[in-house]
Amino acid sequence: MTAQERTTTETATAAWIRASTAVLGALDRPELPQRLLEALAVVGPFDLACSFVYRPNAAPIHVHDSFADPAHQQGLINYTNSTYVLNPFYGAYLRGLRTGAYRMRDLAPDAYAPSALAETYQAQASGNEEIGYLTHGWPAGMEELCLALALDEGECAEISLSRPIAKGFSDADVAAFDRIVPFIAEAYRRYWQASRPRHLAATRDSGADAAFAGFGGDLLSPREREIAQLLLRGHSSLSISSQLGISGTTVKTHRKNLYAKLGIATHYELFSCFLDSLRKR
Repeated sequence: MTAQERTTTETATAAWIRASTAVLGALDRPELPQRLLEALAVVGPFDLACSFVYRPNAAPIHVHDSFADPAHQQGLINYTNSTYVLNPFYGAYLRGLRTGAYRMRDLAPDAYAPSALAETYQAQASGNEEIGYLTHGWPAGMEELCLALALDEGECAEISLSRPIAKGFSDADVAAFDRIVPFIAEAYRRYWQASRPRHLAATRDSGADAAFAGFGGDLLSPREREIAQLLLRGHSSLSISSQLGISGTTVKTHRKNLYAKLGIATHYELFSCFLDSLRKR
């Protein structure tokens, strides 16, 4: 190691010590999410950040963000009101996502969001976005790195870090953030134990997740509902086969049966059927 490399390493170490010490001093205080972002910035730069806590069968809780633009603030509202149900991170959480660092594009099943469904969910399809759509008001042209942090009671926190797609996050970036995830996860867990009641009191459920969960409830079997929900979230038959651990032939059989029960014949009609169920809620 050269003298310059040694100096750089020592400077980075000192910066991390300062930032992590500030985190420890704010474990049960409202400023903890901001202290975590400051610690993460030592590991690698990012332009924007936000944090949510996901819960089974309920809308996510918005915890913190660095969005200064009012339009982007509206994007956060649109996301927690509806488009979270399309988010690959949320789908991965429902399937048991483990604590760690992940690029959003690596979590996306097929990078596909049907335009009709996206429009209903305050979003628009876009081939320029890494997951195929953009929530209205959300910052455009960004690549996301997500930290998944397991919490108590089946909940999961996400800290999302964004850079312009042109810069993106390399494999080395993901590895660097993944190394400090255990520290970030424990700090967040301690913070959430103290702050959860306050955030719950300020959160209103949107009902979007209930719409997905209840779709076809009177007609479809539990497995058929599960497959229908994955189809609505953009998964292909191959992706569903991989996610559920069943053969492609079995997926096709379930898909054929659920189409017959709903009186439809195409993927597009499935979306139309779901949209009709939304309008009747």
